[in-house]
Amino acid sequence: MSWMSKKLPNSQSQWLQACGLIVLATLLQACGGGGGGSSSPLTVDPMTVAETGQIVVVLTDAEGDFAAYTVTVTSVLLEKANGTTVETLPLSTSVDFAELTEVTEFLTIATVPAGVYESVSLGLDFSNAEILVQDDQGDEVLAEPLDEQDNPLLQLTVRLHLASTDTIRIAPGIPAAFSLDFDLDASNEIDLTVTPPTVTVLPFLLASAELEADRAHRLRGVLASVDEAASEATLMVRPFRHRTGDFGEFTFFADENTLFEIDGEASSGAEGLASLAMKPEETPVVALGMIVDGRYLASHVLAGTSVSWAQADVVKGIVTAREADTLLVRGAKIEYRDGVTIRRGEIRVHLGENTKVTALGLDNSTLNKDSISVGQLIVAFGELLDDISLDATESHVRMQVSQLTATVLEASPLIASLHYLNGRRLGIFDFSGTGSTPEDDADLENYELHTATLPLTTVDAGDLVQVRGHVNTFGMAPADFNALTVIDLQTDMRAAMFAASWENATGQPFLALDPARIDLDLSEARALLKVRGVPVEWSNSLNTLALLGTNSEFGVYAVRVRGAGEIHLYRNFSDLVNELIQQLDSGNLLKRVGAHGRYTMGDAELTTGRASFEFVEPVSQ
Repeated sequence: MSWMSKKLPNSQSQWLQACGLIVLATLLQACGGGGGGSSSPLTVDPMTVAETGQIVVVLTDAEGDFAAYTVTVTSVLLEKANGTTVETLPLSTSVDFAELTEVTEFLTIATVPAGVYESVSLGLDFSNAEILVQDDQGDEVLAEPLDEQDNPLLQLTVRLHLASTDTIRIAPGIPAAFSLDFDLDASNEIDLTVTPPTVTVLPFLLASAELEADRAHRLRGVLASVDEAASEATLMVRPFRHRTGDFGEFTFFADENTLFEIDGEASSGAEGLASLAMKPEETPVVALGMIVDGRYLASHVLAGTSVSWAQADVVKGIVTAREADTLLVRGAKIEYRDGVTIRRGEIRVHLGENTKVTALGLDNSTLNKDSISVGQLIVAFGELLDDISLDATESHVRMQVSQLTATVLEASPLIASLHYLNGRRLGIFDFSGTGSTPEDDADLENYELHTATLPLTTVDAGDLVQVRGHVNTFGMAPADFNALTVIDLQTDMRAAMFAASWENATGQPFLALDPARIDLDLSEARALLKVRGVPVEWSNSLNTLALLGTNSEFGVYAVRVRGAGEIHLYRNFSDLVNELIQQLDSGNLLKRVGAHGRYTMGDAELTTGRASFEFVEPVSQ
C-alpha cells in the first residue's frame, strides 16, 4: 500500500496502494525430488555436485492501485559472511509488479554453491521504468521515480541482513525455502499534486521462509516434455516476456479438474494433457495453479496460439465502451508478436463473425462476438492496424474473469451499487447498448447480478460484496453480470493493509507496548487502512490502531534507520517490540509504519505477520 506524501490534499481517496513480492523457494517435488524431471539452468560438474544445491526464484505482487509498476530486476545476489557472493538471476528481467496481483510467477531455478548465506541484495534499474497511477478520473498517468534527495532514480540496490533463523542454507538434497519481499507498500510515496506525478522510492525489503499456500502461482515457458502416465508436463521456464534464456526447467501436474485451452480449443483433465502431448517441443505454455501436497498442481493451462506471446499481436485491457462490433479498451497493454510491449491509454478492437471467443471454465460453444460487453476484462489476439486499433475479425478473444466491488441494495435477486469494476473507477465506462432496450442499459447505481445457485445466506442489504465472474452478453441486460463467486466482505474481511507516517517523525508513537501487542497513537499521523477489495471510504477514521502478532511461531518484521544502508529482520513479534524500544531509547524517531494482516473492525486490531518500521535519526540543533 504505497501512501501519498504530505503534499497531497487531505483526502484518503487519493492514496494509492501497491505491494511487490519476490519469493525464492525450493519445491522438492517440482524440482525433481518426486519425479518431476527438473534440471538446473547452470552446468554442474559431477565431481562437485555434492557442493551445490538448488533454489527456485519466483515473483509476485499484491492488490494495489498502480496501473503499472515496471522496473528491471537486474540481480538477486546471495552473500556469505565472508563476503562471497552468488548471482541467481541469469538475465536481467523487466517486471511489471502491478500485473502480478494475487499471483506468483516462477522466475528461475538456479544451482548455487553449498553454504550459509547471511544477506540478500536486490538490484533494480529504474532508468526505463514505467510507473502509472490512476488520477481522480480513473485515467492512467505516468509518474516519475525519484530517490530520497528528489533526484531522478536510475539504479538501486537494496540489501537485507537476515535474522539468524532465516539464513539461506544451501546443501545437496536439502530443500531450501526463502522469500524476499521488495515491499512497495513501504517503498513508495506518491505525489499527484505535481505534473508529472512523482514516486519517491524509499526501498524496504522483508523476508520469510515460506511460500503462501493460498496464493496462485503462474508458470510460463516452452514445452520440454509430457508424461501422460504421471499426469505431468515439464517446461523450460521463460518468465515474463523472455523468449530465450536458460532459466531452468519446472514440472507441473494436472488432474481431472485442470482446464486447458490449446490453440483456442477447450478441454480438461487427461484429454487436455493428451492434447498438450501432441504439441511439438518449445510450444509456448502458461500454467496457473497452487502448491498442493508439495507439488505444483495446475488449475488452468494455456498452450500454442492461446498464449499471448505465441504468433499474434495481443491487446489486454478492460472494455469500457462498445459500438456495434468495435470495442473501446482502456488501460490497454499491447504485446507485439516480436516481443515488444507498450501501453496505450485506449485502443479499439474490431470483432467479426469469425472472431472466436473463449473463456476458461465456460461452455465455449455458447460464446460469440456478442458475449463481450462493457466492463469485461479481455485478451484479444489479431493484427495491429496501427497504434490505436487491433483487427480480431479472423482471430480470437479470451474473456478473463472480471471482479467488482459493490454495496448490496437487494439480496434476492442480487442488486448492488458499484464502487469498482476490475479495479477501475466507474467514470471511464459507457454502458450504452448493454441492455435489451436503452432503458435496460447497465446502471451503476442499480447493477443486477445473476447468481444462479450460489448460496447468498450471509448477504444482506447494506453489505459490501466482492463478486467475480463475467459481464453478461452485450445487448442482453438485465442481468448485467453473471457471478461465479460472491464474497460478503462484512463477514470475510480477509487481507488488510495499513500504513501511517508522521511528517516530522515522532519519539512517542505508541500508547502501549508489550511482547504481543503494539498500540499506535495515530492522532498526529497520516494513516490509512485498506481492507482488500473494500473502498477506502468504508474504513473508519483512525486515531488508534493495535498491531498484534500472529498465532504462528514466526512473522516477518523489518526495521530500518534511514541512511543506515541496511535493513534488519526479526521473526518473532516480541523481538520486534524489543528493537522498537531500543530505537526509541537511542533517541531515534519513528517516521513510517506499514503492516499487512487481518483487521477486526470492532476492536481496531490488525493481526499482522508482516510489518515494517522506518526510523530517522534526530536532527542536530
